[in-house]
Amino acid sequence: MKNLFVISSLLLTLSSCSVNNDANWEKAINDSTAAYLARPTQTQYDWQEQDLAMFVQLDPATHQQREYDDGSTPMHELTFENLDVNQWCEAAKAFGAKEIVFMLAHSGGFCMWPSSTTNYHIGNTPYKGGNGDVVKEFAQACREHGLNAGFYLWAPHPQDEGDTPNTVDYSKLDHVTTREESNEMLKTRFHEIMDRMGSDLVTEIWIDQPIKAKIGKEIGERAPRAVIAAVGCHDPYPSIRWPGTETGTVSDPCWSVTTKEQMSIPCTTQFEADGHQKQGTDNPDGDFWAPHQADTQLHHGCWHMRPAALNNRKSVDELMDCYIKSVGRNSFLILNCAPMPDGSVHPDDMTRYKEFGNEIKRRFGQPIASIEKKPAYEVILELDQPSTITYTDLSEAYEYGQRIRAYEIEGYDAKLDQWIPIASGTSVGKRKIDPIDAPNQFTKIKAKITTSVGTPLIKQFQVHNT
Repeated sequence: MKNLFVISSLLLTLSSCSVNNDANWEKAINDSTAAYLARPTQTQYDWQEQDLAMFVQLDPATHQQREYDDGSTPMHELTFENLDVNQWCEAAKAFGAKEIVFMLAHSGGFCMWPSSTTNYHIGNTPYKGGNGDVVKEFAQACREHGLNAGFYLWAPHPQDEGDTPNTVDYSKLDHVTTREESNEMLKTRFHEIMDRMGSDLVTEIWIDQPIKAKIGKEIGERAPRAVIAAVGCHDPYPSIRWPGTETGTVSDPCWSVTTKEQMSIPCTTQFEADGHQKQGTDNPDGDFWAPHQADTQLHHGCWHMRPAALNNRKSVDELMDCYIKSVGRNSFLILNCAPMPDGSVHPDDMTRYKEFGNEIKRRFGQPIASIEKKPAYEVILELDQPSTITYTDLSEAYEYGQRIRAYEIEGYDAKLDQWIPIASGTSVGKRKIDPIDAPNQFTKIKAKITTSVGTPLIKQFQVHNT
């Protein structure tokens, strides 16, 4: 009877603590001081919670061993005889990606589905006897593997606007004369793709060269779950941004906020538009939420597969550096997959994806201490035993805005009987990982929020020893 009384008292105490914690959390959420902060939409939040995605680039340029399709490959040579979209899904899942973005039509104009807008498409190749539709196959595979899907689409450059001042001379195989024709072609292709993929599946749409596009209404109606990467576009405005490099990293600090005024600046070239979205335009007190997406190749300098790519595969350590400096800096990482000309993933690439995924789990899959959901300016982790720390890992409830503006992290060295500074920073957001090189054996780790807009909402604080 006595034991039952003790157990009942303990349960009541724990229940009371939980209620108090929840009440404090709710009170902090509603802190009026932070009411003005920009916040993500549910679509933006769901997208960033994925952390990782895979990009697939396969078109005639792969056969040409080039980065851009010049139209020189005879259609009868585009057999893609070993293309298996299920293998692409396996590659993505191997390193923990939750989404695949498929490049469906690049600057050469070749479409990976039978499009009514051109004869330059997969249906006019020997692939599956001319009855192939890789977009349909891709969508079905993503559903079966439990992956979200996105697509990359090129806005054709009109001939009456002259040569585009970009890094290559695009071949204009689409034969689009005016901007009006370009917009209509873009809309038609968008609807053809959505007919094949479905509104429930698409979580990202990446439109390249869309400066004068007018497709916001169509995207809003047919792809409500999708974030939009469309540099320089005003219809729709981009809901995610490109940080300005293809290194797979962002600089620190990285804020998810800019201003509508900044995003509204008119631009006439893609390079000019790029500059309006880069990290230099971040403003944590701005009114426009648009997080950064860091993109990079698996092979140095090669988005498409060619012999040089196989000799320049990024190492696991290089990929982990990308992960820490993107996902670990309040960003998102999309890693490229460059299938072989036959459509298959090279076995060594598949091995590297698996190694990358395993290393993420090894370093960050088993924290030695963790605390969650604390509305506080200071939290302390008690370690089970004296330990060296390789990473600290801090997250805030960014769905209520980026409140944390500066933080410091200290480790308590019992032998020295003092707190040792080990990390500091400004932006936290989705997640901030700080590598720690202090050799000390710590028994406690403290995170202090030194500057905040309203009450800080510490979603999680954990430390790792790898």
